[in-house]
Amino acid sequence: MAARPRAQRPRIPETSRGQRAARQEWNGGLAGAPRPAVVLRPVEPCPTDGCGALATGPRHIPDAVHVEVPGTGQPARWYCPGRCAAIGRALAEIRGIPPHATGRP
Repeated sequence: MAARPRAQRPRIPETSRGQRAARQEWNGGLAGAPRPAVVLRPVEPCPTDGCGALATGPRHIPDAVHVEVPGTGQPARWYCPGRCAAIGRALAEIRGIPPHATGRP
C-alpha cells in the first residue's frame, strides 16, 4: 500500500495589522522586500599614477615594487608596495593560466 501524500495547509494571506506585526517581530524587525545587492568591483583601481605600469619604462613611484611572475608570459610591472603589489602578482598568475587548463575555449 502506497503512502498517501500529506495535504498542505492552505496559506492564508497576512492581512491584519497583528499578523504583519507578528511577522515583523519574528523576522527581527525586517519586513517587505529586501534591498537589491550593491554591485561592487572585486578590485578597485589604484589612484596612484604609474601603479601597474610596465617595468620597461622608468619607475614613477619612489617605493615601487617590481612584480614579475616567471613562467606566466606576463610582462613585469611596477606596483605600489603592499596591497597593489599582491593584487598585481595574483593578476599575473591568473592571466598566465592557459585557457585549455580551465576547460574553456
